Amino acid sequence: MKNGIQIILLILFLTVPLSGFPQNKIETSKAQIKSGSGGSGHHKGGESRTYSANEGNDYASGCLSADGIIHILWLVTYYALIGDYEYEKHLHSNLSGYPFYNGKSGNYESVNANPSPTRYLRIDLENSFLYSNERLNGNHARLRIRPLQYFFIQGDYFGLKEYDKLNTNYARLDLFNFNLCYDRIRFENFDLGWSLGVNYIGNEVNKAGFSYGLNAGLFLAKHLSFYSSAKWSEINELPVFEFEIQCKYHISRFFVSLGFEHLLIGTPNYDFISSGAGIYL
Repeated sequence: MKNGIQIILLILFLTVPLSGFPQNKIETSKAQIKSGSGGSGHHKGGESRTYSANEGNDYASGCLSADGIIHILWLVTYYALIGDYEYEKHLHSNLSGYPFYNGKSGNYESVNANPSPTRYLRIDLENSFLYSNERLNGNHARLRIRPLQYFFIQGDYFGLKEYDKLNTNYARLDLFNFNLCYDRIRFENFDLGWSLGVNYIGNEVNKAGFSYGLNAGLFLAKHLSFYSSAKWSEINELPVFEFEIQCKYHISRFFVSLGFEHLLIGTPNYDFISSGAGIYL
């Protein structure tokens, strides 16, 4: 009996995390991003080689062919990401004052519906409370500045906190996003676009990385809309991924929202139910 108790105590001791190691998701994410994957590329030098005249001519022909392929790829990429302003009328859609201001328009007004005069500035503000469980929750604040209908600037802030039972305090993680966003499709009831920018983790981590993403908005009847976005990034050679989907109910310049948000920071995953509100200025 005594030996059995000793074995149980030994197992419990070995399975309880030591205080010198991360005790929760947030501390694990911070420790991983701060230390990085430790991987490094190695350049292997090649052997020197002398080219003959015929090989030089073949190389020149190959370069010409490569230039043509690169030019075609550039054109395809440009029209896929930017569009053709001469033939795609929806690219000239005006920015609306706010969604459903006229009962039907979303972020943009149809060019075929006698839209109002061009609007040169709109500011969208929103804030959501994030809930995962009794120990893990957070906040997601977003600011969009739309100087024209052609693009907008977006900043996001995630403030996450998790209660650490072992140390009886809260672990915190601050994640910032700064993005230039472009809506490739600007229909009255649907928009779809991409974003490029950087994200940054504060606290004791203080690391940044390049990010890219997609976002879409769908505007339905009865002042309901859906918004979804995804952003991919790598900070210190570790993945940072953000996904969200929201349902919004619009009341004049205001809206309330309910949705789901998923974060991947290093290897830990975070799933939240979100609820919030916003205003269009």
